[in-house]
Amino acid sequence: MADTKNIFSKFWVGLTARHKISIDRTDDNPEAWFVVIRPWHIIIGGVALVLLMMALAMALVAYTPILDMIPGNPGAKSRALLIDNIVRLDSLEREMNNLLVYSDNISLIVDGKTPIVRNVEMVGDSIEVKSKQTIPVSAADSALRAQIEGTGEYSIAAAAAARKNTRVSLEMLPPVQGVVTSGFNPKEGAYGVRLKVEPSSTVSAVKDGTIVAGYWSPDDGYVITIQHSDNLLSTYKRNSTLQKTVGAHVRAGEVIATVGDSDTPETDKATTEGAPIEVELELWYKGTPIDPEGYIVF
Repeated sequence: MADTKNIFSKFWVGLTARHKISIDRTDDNPEAWFVVIRPWHIIIGGVALVLLMMALAMALVAYTPILDMIPGNPGAKSRALLIDNIVRLDSLEREMNNLLVYSDNISLIVDGKTPIVRNVEMVGDSIEVKSKQTIPVSAADSALRAQIEGTGEYSIAAAAAARKNTRVSLEMLPPVQGVVTSGFNPKEGAYGVRLKVEPSSTVSAVKDGTIVAGYWSPDDGYVITIQHSDNLLSTYKRNSTLQKTVGAHVRAGEVIATVGDSDTPETDKATTEGAPIEVELELWYKGTPIDPEGYIVF
C-alpha cells in the first residue's frame, strides 16, 4: 500500500513539476528563448487540439460536400438523389399499374365484356389490389356500340367503304408523259393542268370509263371526255386526233387520242406555230372542277 502511494505521489509530482525548455545560441551559448511548462499542461493542450480537430472534421462533413468527393461515401447530394429516384420509381410503378388496368379494360370492352375498376393500396413497397368493381354499361355506350357496329353512316363498315372509295379514286394514271406548264387555277379560268409533251405523243385514259363526248373546237383542238365511276369526268383537250368514239368503253391506260401530229391542220389551229406542244387535262367531280395534281403524279 505504501508503495502504491509512493508511486502515485511521484507521478503527481512529475505532472505538476515545473520544467524549463530553452533555446541557446551556438556562438557564445547565451539563452535566446525559454518557456516554463508543466507536463499536465501538455496533456490538456493535446486533448484540446484533438477535440478541436474532431469538431473541425465534423463541421466539414456536415456543412460541405466533401463526402461526395470520397468514393463509396454517400454525401448529402447523393442521398437527395437517391431519395428522388425512389420517389420517381414509386410514381412509375403507379403509372405502369394504371396503364395495365387501362389496357385490360380496353381488351374487355373490345371483347364485349364489362370493364373493372380496381381499388389498390400501398402495402410496404408494393401495390396490392384490395377490391374490384365492375362498371355497368350505360345507355350512351350501348347506343354508340350499336352505331359503330351497325350499317349506318358512322359504322366501321361505312368507314372501310369510304377508305376503299378514296383509294380507288386515287388510282389514276397520267394521261401522257410530260411536264406541267400551267397549274389548276379556277379563278383564272384554268380548270385543269397543261402538260408539255413530245411530238406524236399518245394520250391515255386516266381511269376506266365510257366516252361521252368527242368533238373539235378552234381553241382546244380535238376534245374527248370520259365518264368514270363515282361521278367523275375527265376531259382531254388540245389533241390532234381522236382514237375512240362516243359510247366506247375504255380501260385505264388505253390510248384515246394523239397530239403533236404536224400533218394534221387542226393542230395548227389549236396551237400557234413554234409554241410548245401541250395537252390539257381537266377532272370534274359532281360538276365541280378538281386539281388533277392532287390525284395524279405527272
